[in-house]
Amino acid sequence: MIGNRKVDPNADFAKESMTLLLGTTATGQTAKRVDAYTPGFAFKVVKVEVYALTVTATISVDVQIGSTSVLSSAVTPVADTPTAGTLSSTTASLIGSATSVISLKYTSNGTGAATACYARIWIRPQPMNGEVAQ
Repeated sequence: MIGNRKVDPNADFAKESMTLLLGTTATGQTAKRVDAYTPGFAFKVVKVEVYALTVTATISVDVQIGSTSVLSSAVTPVADTPTAGTLSSTTASLIGSATSVISLKYTSNGTGAATACYARIWIRPQPMNGEVAQ
């Protein structure tokens, strides 16, 4: 029998994917929060990917737990191409509690837009087998 959290931290079946929607961006925004999600359990972010159907502006997308970015730098979406984010090298930046909020924010310049834009975030329970609670 597999008990709660007694799973290898790298097990694919333990990961959950969520999609946070950005939609169509407005011009001249700075760290504009457009979507948020509370997983309801202690978690670790293991992957972030951003997609936009079209991009006609300078846009950067950030994923945060509370006010801390899970990324080493914001993602600049590429039109019609899933674009992977580089996760922070600081483990504490990737960890959230049962009440932590994962937010999607973007910054845009004064012209153009991104359309049909969203971020996929993969998380898993934290801690799992053999890990120490953070």
